[in-house]
Amino acid sequence: MSRPEWLPTTHVEVGVHVYETTRFATRLYPEQDRATVRIDGSDAHVTVFGHHGDLVRLRDVLAEVVTQLETARSTTSTTAA
Repeated sequence: MSRPEWLPTTHVEVGVHVYETTRFATRLYPEQDRATVRIDGSDAHVTVFGHHGDLVRLRDVLAEVVTQLETARSTTSTTAA
């Protein structure tokens, strides 16, 4: 789904570090085919809003970056040995 024309076009950039103490909370809106994921840190929180297809894209990007990181780590540890 694309951004509705009536939404403002303000740009905001937020950075969040994820640690073992970071909490995640979800809320489903099945009648709207969307959900939210709230990321709670010690000093701030961010809520991601997404429709099913967009959340699938986000999931796939996260899975790919984890795979790339694991590959890079094993390449680095093999090179160092």
